[in-house]
Amino acid sequence: MSRWVQALMGAAVTVVWLSRAFAAIGSAANEPTASSGWRIPDSAAAERSPLTVGAGDLAKGQSLFRAKCQSCHGADGSGHGPDSDPSHPAGDLTDGRVALRNPDGVLFHKIWNGRAKPKMPAMKLDLMPDDVWRLVAYVKTLRK
Repeated sequence: MSRWVQALMGAAVTVVWLSRAFAAIGSAANEPTASSGWRIPDSAAAERSPLTVGAGDLAKGQSLFRAKCQSCHGADGSGHGPDSDPSHPAGDLTDGRVALRNPDGVLFHKIWNGRAKPKMPAMKLDLMPDDVWRLVAYVKTLRK
């Protein structure tokens, strides 16, 4: 094979490699951010609940929390539930300082999508979006 053909093939391989690399970067920019394993869209911080939360919504949120979250987060939400992994304890939902990093929309997507490590089950297969918003409303009542 001549040097000209080798150079041409090398250039073609480089172009293909670069186009795939740039395509991957471009598609990653459109993907939700993954902070500590969370899949949270960039727009999440601005998202607000579509519900006008009332006492019934908070009661439903509390019921869902007891059924779906309490085993890891604990009855008081402090992260010391019996199923919480001691090496990666569940988040302390009572810490008001954490609220600054977790506005309503971010909290919604954390509950909706879950994460693999540390483990938090996704609720999108078990709950309707309005029920996740009810959970968000209830969790906010646990903050100190």
